[in-house]
Amino acid sequence: MDIKPHQKLWLLGQKNIQNSLLLGFLQQQLGFECQVLDPYSQSDNHRLRDEHIICIDGTGLKYERCLQILEQLPTSNKIVIVNLEEGCQHEQLLQWPGVSGFFYKASSHNQISQGVRSIINGELWFSRKLLSRFMISNRKTPTKTPSSAFTLTKREKQILHLSASGAKNADIAEALNVSTHTVKTHMYNLFKKIDVSNRIQAINWAKQHLPEHELSI
Repeated sequence: MDIKPHQKLWLLGQKNIQNSLLLGFLQQQLGFECQVLDPYSQSDNHRLRDEHIICIDGTGLKYERCLQILEQLPTSNKIVIVNLEEGCQHEQLLQWPGVSGFFYKASSHNQISQGVRSIINGELWFSRKLLSRFMISNRKTPTKTPSSAFTLTKREKQILHLSASGAKNADIAEALNVSTHTVKTHMYNLFKKIDVSNRIQAINWAKQHLPEHELSI
């Protein structure tokens, strides 16, 4: 397991025997400090470093309150939720940025420890059933790339990329070491190729139809 310096686990929940036993076990197994934060408020965020694991105790925690906590937490931390009921509304939080795993009331301390280890190493810890359901509901047929995308030159793709980053014609000209007149000519030509009438439409077209690596050429 790749333990970073100053690694720590915070449990947002009550200071009770169950949580104390869990944290004591995790601290012994994982080899870094595990501490309860009770109660948690957004003012505590200065104590949370990017490498810290945030563990939310789902015991008696209503979905709305759990959502409120997630909205207050930094998006850079890996977050797990423990003591969930299978099939509960909280499972919808699978798609929330930073949420990396769920542990249910039936999960043993060993299972939680194993899951946290995997999450530290960059994995996710969700049941296959839950992941399958999420994949099925979020899959969609990829948008077919229009033939016009293949007619754009390398320079036109560069200009689209710079435009998408907010650069003006003068900025683009300086970045590519060409004149603003040349930039305008390229813009006019690519507008005709992809059948758009302005810069915003061109940027939206590029985001929809061009792979990211082609925009960054």
